[in-house]
Amino acid sequence: MIEKIYIPTVNRVNNQITYNGLSDSLKERVVMVVQSWERDQYTYNCEYLVLPEEINLDDYLCLAKTRDCIYKDAGTIKYCVLDDDLVFKRRNQKYFKKSGIRLEEDMKTSKRVCTDDDLTEMFNLYDSLLDIVSYCGGCRIGLPPAESNDQRHSSYLNNSPVFSQLFLNGADIYEKLEELNTTKIRYNEDVLFLLSILTSGLSGIESQQFGFQNSSTETKNVSQTVWNDTTHEQVWKDHKVIENLFPRFFKILLDNDGNRIPGGFRDYGKTQIDWSKAHEYGKHKHTTFQSLFA
Repeated sequence: MIEKIYIPTVNRVNNQITYNGLSDSLKERVVMVVQSWERDQYTYNCEYLVLPEEINLDDYLCLAKTRDCIYKDAGTIKYCVLDDDLVFKRRNQKYFKKSGIRLEEDMKTSKRVCTDDDLTEMFNLYDSLLDIVSYCGGCRIGLPPAESNDQRHSSYLNNSPVFSQLFLNGADIYEKLEELNTTKIRYNEDVLFLLSILTSGLSGIESQQFGFQNSSTETKNVSQTVWNDTTHEQVWKDHKVIENLFPRFFKILLDNDGNRIPGGFRDYGKTQIDWSKAHEYGKHKHTTFQSLFA
């Protein structure tokens, strides 16, 4: 079972989109992760993880340190870390194949907001997947279904990145935290974390049938605390850290004049990431290491 649902949040006391969208049974598993100065403002009927006073908005690495606290608090259980502004959605299964056979449509629209039953099915699915892989989650539902690399069921992408709603098997992650680069950067710390997981020999799955809308990136009425006042220079610096750590798998794209090519996440510059090669490298490294002690 996914034992705990961690929701890190700040400056959104009265706008808890993810929490409010969960079923009552799932709300019972929520741990709201809050900064110490803001704790007294929260009255939601859930468990709380209060961060140390030094982890606050004045700390450049606040987000990375917050998630590191979550990973350590969760330990070896199965759990998830959800952004606080998510709307979960389910895609029509007509877009997918199982064992090569196209599935029949199961709704009149291309996708819909998840019902309580859908959420139960989604959490049960991710729980079962975490018996096989170390992380999983859903897709950005606003994008078209990606071409699957899983021949058994085309709604799955193997070793694809999962953002904003990351489900983890703590039994695989906890003992490796020191080597997973959890607190090195502020921007795209999730990219660095997942590359570290894949290159350590672990694997993941992304669902194309279940996904989410992230309100802070897709609407204008939700504040964006982490990205407020961000400069291109700050993102460049953190991207260079990732590139220096994983030059074979992460590349900052530049034009002929050495300038960043526009685009990418929040338009701070395009990057090229080879997730599959990162996993292949990690699998080979792990197999080779094991063989030394066989």
